[in-house]
Amino acid sequence: MQQYDHFSAEELANDPDFIKWVKHTDSANSSVWRVWLNQHPHKAADVRLARQLVTMWKLSPVDPPAGAQAAVWVAIQAQKDGPAPAYQVRQQPPAPARRRRLGIAVALSSLLLLALGMILYRINIGMTEYNGTADSPRTVTLPDGSTVVLNTGATIRLARHWPADEPRTVWLTGKAQFSVTHQSNNQRFIVQTPDQLQVEVLGTVFTVDEQTQQTRIILNSGRVRLHVASQSTPISMVPGELIDVPAYKKQAIVRRRVQPAVYSAWATQQFIFDNTTLGEIADLLKQDLDYRIEFSDSTLRNRRMTIHLPTRDPDILLAAIAEANDLTVSIVTPKHIRIKPKL
Repeated sequence: MQQYDHFSAEELANDPDFIKWVKHTDSANSSVWRVWLNQHPHKAADVRLARQLVTMWKLSPVDPPAGAQAAVWVAIQAQKDGPAPAYQVRQQPPAPARRRRLGIAVALSSLLLLALGMILYRINIGMTEYNGTADSPRTVTLPDGSTVVLNTGATIRLARHWPADEPRTVWLTGKAQFSVTHQSNNQRFIVQTPDQLQVEVLGTVFTVDEQTQQTRIILNSGRVRLHVASQSTPISMVPGELIDVPAYKKQAIVRRRVQPAVYSAWATQQFIFDNTTLGEIADLLKQDLDYRIEFSDSTLRNRRMTIHLPTRDPDILLAAIAEANDLTVSIVTPKHIRIKPKL
């Protein structure tokens, strides 16, 4: 897969193998793409954008002629850079049957060109984008007064103006906390992730953490419905609930009760744990900060701890865990930590 090393997001979104991976995550080439992505972490942003492009291209199923999609894409790029290219006219008129097939192919290509042109217009002209900062969460106010706290590396895309008769839709990659305002016309608010998960709300506070392996949703308050591609009916969430939706359809959806404050403290740069198990703390450090916490005895994961740190410093948290539980914390590598009882 060396040819993909220098592909842009648009080129990835136009590649048949990539499209198959996005639309059929249980296909045979899924493991190949996962290995390639792990070997090329610098391409993660391009892959996320390409996945969004593929999931947004919801065209009616047609069978255009071989190479038509690539030709259309070349035509779009040519139109962006200059006048439309002149098409060559055949010197010999085709037979009637071939003329009909050619007419159908041209019509399909024209429809595809129009659809892609509309998509490009919405993405590049009618849309706006916000990115998380490198050092701390960033708060963004949306056109309807709702607020979004973006974690480091997160990105949201949305229309510059939301028509009153359409849902307020936001495309998210990464992790963000949403505080959604309720509208007098009950206008829906939808968060769309690259794996085709839709989080639908009316007015609420919740967190969506989109990652390569799964998307995690935590509901603080209000009402949320999840539209999962692999599920025929939406999933209704209640406050204080966490749901993990795996990126691969064959894996089970995990649903459990949690303390939302534990999972939303990142938005205010804090650590908040209230009678929380060390195992859950370790899982959160893995999810948010990519820390690997190794316990010498699995029963240590069941110990509980209450602590409120006004600064989100994992070194201070680990030192507090060791002191409060009479444990020893050893650093294997900067983000690989081993915890064991004191001798």
